[in-house]
Amino acid sequence: MKAQADVEIKGLIVSLNRMEKGKGEISALDEIKEKYGFDTNAIVSMVDVVEHLYNKEYKGEIIIDDELKAAIDAYYAQYGTK
Repeated sequence: MKAQADVEIKGLIVSLNRMEKGKGEISALDEIKEKYGFDTNAIVSMVDVVEHLYNKEYKGEIIIDDELKAAIDAYYAQYGTK
């Protein structure tokens, strides 16, 4: 953005914080903050989404059942941030 106009970026807001590691061990959002020097925030996190949908029905179906929850937990154990 700075290459296109003389602007001061105050921060970055994303709709979903996927809570994944960036190129190193810290979160991708924290890497952006470190690299560019502005705050980063998300409207919701994957923890929020999983908590909201786990074992809850939507249109008669369970969106995140025990099997999918276990897969999500395994993925975040490997690629997620603490």
